[in-house]
Amino acid sequence: MPNGCCQRFPSKGCFDRKLRGFEEDTMTKFIVWTKDKAFGVDDPKPLSKKIKWKLQYVPFDGIPFMVVGRRVYSCHQGVDKHKHEKLTRQLQLLDDHSDHCYEERRRLQDSKKLDCPARIYVVHLIRFPDYKVYLNDIHKQRKESAGCLRHALTKNPSAVKLEEQFVACFPAIEEHKNHPVVGEVREPVDTSSTPPSDHIILHKDISNPPRNSSKTKKRQRCESLLREISDLTYHLQDEPFLDSLTFRLNDLLEDVRRHTPHDDTLPLSYTPPSKKNRYLKTLSIIPEKHSSSGKFGRCAEAVKASSKP
Repeated sequence: MPNGCCQRFPSKGCFDRKLRGFEEDTMTKFIVWTKDKAFGVDDPKPLSKKIKWKLQYVPFDGIPFMVVGRRVYSCHQGVDKHKHEKLTRQLQLLDDHSDHCYEERRRLQDSKKLDCPARIYVVHLIRFPDYKVYLNDIHKQRKESAGCLRHALTKNPSAVKLEEQFVACFPAIEEHKNHPVVGEVREPVDTSSTPPSDHIILHKDISNPPRNSSKTKKRQRCESLLREISDLTYHLQDEPFLDSLTFRLNDLLEDVRRHTPHDDTLPLSYTPPSKKNRYLKTLSIIPEKHSSSGKFGRCAEAVKASSKP
């Protein structure tokens, strides 16, 4: 039995609310792993056979019951049930693209499944409180009570009092494996390279980062590479390579869009200065040369007048 606790609920709606609250409190997510068809049906019909007193996830409380259905929830990063189908599909894709001269972009992680063993076990029951047994001579009372219950269900099932119940066993947070939970990080933080908190300066204006930051240098380097790629593209003649380059640039563009912050205060795009603007800026630095100045600082007209006889 898991290390968590088992709880009882009078209806499926109560269990669903508890499940949502459990996921919010533990910051986890569970999906349906297996389920029976009759689980959660309205107005289940009791049978005269398979009377139970306890199960692996249903402790004994003295009241006999019948199992309507079971459902198991698994952590969303648990075992991958479709691993074989995914492998077959990948092999088929590789075979289909074997005649192409380019290679498509592949994900580094093909699945989010990490074989986490955490699960929630839920059992839908029909209980018969009128046939409850007590602790004195339990084995004998169980046999007699079960016989009376079977006889009543065979003779007149509608006269037997019953109640529905959902018993759920939730896992402890320690049962989650191979992935971070409750604020943990995927990789350990190197505290030796982390500056003290009193030396950290928060820049609230992210649209104007410091000029001497490493991010600015990296942005300038990316801009230089993009400009060089743009200049070289005009000289390409190989059409298959152009097709391959188009696919790779589209994938790169999607990655850049995903990592771009969506903030109304930031400019939508950055337009580098044109060659004309850069040229005019360079000319503004050069001192202005006056056409009337002569070789020794005198005006040109005076030089011409003195040279005449």
